[in-house]
Amino acid sequence: MERQAIATVGVGARVVRATVASLVFCLAAIAGGLLVGTERVDLAVALRDPDSMQAAIVFGTRAPRVALAALVGAALAPAGLAFQALLRNPLAEPYVLGVAGGAAVAGTIAIVIGVAASTLGQWTLPVWAFLGALGAIALVWRQGRVRGRLVPNVALLAGVVINSLAAALVVLIRLGASPNASQQALVWLSGSLRIVEAPHLGALSAYVAVGVVALVALAVPMNALALGEEQAHVVGVDVERTRRALFAASSLLTGAAVAFAGPVGFVGILVPHATRAILGPDHRVLVPASALVGAAFLVMADTAARLSLLVVGQELPVGVLTALAGAPFFLAVLRRRGAERGW
Repeated sequence: MERQAIATVGVGARVVRATVASLVFCLAAIAGGLLVGTERVDLAVALRDPDSMQAAIVFGTRAPRVALAALVGAALAPAGLAFQALLRNPLAEPYVLGVAGGAAVAGTIAIVIGVAASTLGQWTLPVWAFLGALGAIALVWRQGRVRGRLVPNVALLAGVVINSLAAALVVLIRLGASPNASQQALVWLSGSLRIVEAPHLGALSAYVAVGVVALVALAVPMNALALGEEQAHVVGVDVERTRRALFAASSLLTGAAVAFAGPVGFVGILVPHATRAILGPDHRVLVPASALVGAAFLVMADTAARLSLLVVGQELPVGVLTALAGAPFFLAVLRRRGAERGW
């Protein structure tokens, strides 16, 4: 009993240390996002004079976009972490599994039929995207089951196929839409962050908070699932119920992120691998840390996207930059996994 109490205290201390370190990193990235851009700003002037041009740039233009980037990153990173634990596969993430693709299909439909432009658009578009993400993961779940059991590699391949199908459906939907709606969908699908109003940030914050808190509550069962289904059963985990809860929470996070930023790929594979390499495999530590590091990563990526205006003459979508960073990393993980298994 005494050893168990000491172990619990030890885990709690590690969670606190990792969370504090990740929070400091996240705050540093946010500060950089506010101060760095195509226009030089003086933060002292912005704070001293709320009516100045400096304040308008920092708090009126950059702050909402930095907040959006942080929230989207905080959603996608723990979602990827959960999918990797569920499927026991380091290649699993919302984009590869087709979850982001399902959210993109539903979100595109919402834009084309005008739901996203309604008064309640900031609330309803995430609902549509969440339902699309949930539908995609339901297909992955169904196609990935062999003889009543989920086979991780089969589920991953099913996700790749569903992602391709989703891309084709998005093209078909845009072809049948008006030019204006098609253009709106194209901008959204490029994975771009933009200036958003406070109600939109409030809506996204609510969705992200629910999803992350759910994953924190499920961290111990995630540890068991990461070791295998049999081991999870041995320690008393209800595998099917836990998987459904994790799928729902991860789909909610993915749907909310896609609704406000479009499909931003590879955040869900880069950040979990980086945090796991530094902090170890315990999901009690990894879930809050990955959310904060994911926020920092996407803020830095968006800052780089804004600075690309000075280099290439136009601002690159943040999804392009995350793909440029994430695709080689994905291939490296795939090659290492293949070497380990003798492919």
